[in-house]
Formats: sequence, structure tokens, C-alpha cells
Amino acid sequence: MRIFLLLCLIQFGVGAASAQLTIERPEGRKLWMASVSALAVANTLDIHSSWGKHELNPLLASSTGRFGQEGALIKLGLQGGLLGLEYLITRGHPSGKTYKILSIFNFGASASLTSIAFRNYTVPRSR
Repeated sequence: MRIFLLLCLIQFGVGAASAQLTIERPEGRKLWMASVSALAVANTLDIHSSWGKHELNPLLASSTGRFGQEGALIKLGLQGGLLGLEYLITRGHPSGKTYKILSIFNFGASASLTSIAFRNYTVPRSR
């Protein structure tokens, strides 16, 4: 459980750091920051709902076929990479349109991750 809490803190730290690095304040930036937060919460919810259960994605499954620390670190690494790429995109093109497009992408990813987490919580745990 301590590892899970540590992973959650890293998750929110990456999201907060990448959202606060831009000095300019173009239109749409606040919406993008909210979408980054929503994506971090959705990823954390998905990690929590999958922990210890059978994982269908072989990239995230451990040697026993369950989701655990390895899968969580891979998910966090992918999200960190995505947010880093978004930061670089917004740094090079700090327009309101860029922020809005990335916000739509992040909110869409958040919705799909939340629906997966909901399914994980409602399906009984197999042993």
C-alpha cells in the first residue's frame, strides 16, 4: 500500500510540475491544466481498480498475469511521457487552439480510463 501511495504522489507531482512550467498565460491554458489533473486522477483510479487483478494487457501484466508494481510504473511512465510531450508542444506553440486540442485529447483519455476503472470495480475479482 505504501508503494501505491508513493506512485500516486509521483503521478500528481508529474502532472503539477508539467502544468506549472509555462510562464505565458494564453487562452485555454487553465482548461489544459484541468485536463492534466483529470488525466492524473483517472490514471490513479485505473491503477487502484486494477491492482492485484488479472491483467489482459500483456505489457502491464506481471509474470503471474496480475497487475502490480511493474504495470503501475509502466502506466506512470507512459503518462509522464505524454505530459512531457504535451509540455514541449505547448512550449513551441503556446496558442489557445493548441491548449484546447490537447485538453480535448486529455479529457477523452480520462473518460476512457475512468470507464475502464468503473468496469474493474464492478467485475468480481477472480482468484
